Amino acid sequence: MEKNEDLLKLLLEKGAVFLNQFDIPADHKKFFIVAGHSPDKVISCSVYINSNISPVILRNQTLLNLQVNIKGIKYSFLKHDSFACCSTPLFIKTENIMKWINNNKCKYIGCIDNEDIENITDTLINSGLLTDEEIELFF
Repeated sequence: MEKNEDLLKLLLEKGAVFLNQFDIPADHKKFFIVAGHSPDKVISCSVYINSNISPVILRNQTLLNLQVNIKGIKYSFLKHDSFACCSTPLFIKTENIMKWINNNKCKYIGCIDNEDIENITDTLINSGLLTDEEIELFF
């Protein structure tokens, strides 16, 4: 088990992309990106990748500004251009990711490039959604 945990810690670097079977909505797999992590890798701040921007977000300029375009041509795991949704940062415990992987609900897909992770990081830091303490912890 310790080897698995060590491997997971290596995979949890900024920019890592996972595909996970989240419980809500049921039966819907979502990509998520590790945008930042705490020094001891206990918790990760991540964002979803969405294929389309929800109509609710399209009507709200503040939320729309928190969607970061990711070009599908750059990544084999994307079928088309998508969006990193920085309007709902996910605080995911590493132990949960390990459980999901062990239960075959989650798998490592790849990594986004430095330009995209910088755009996501800047968007999160400037979003007003994170406290100064969270910014210091994760970034």
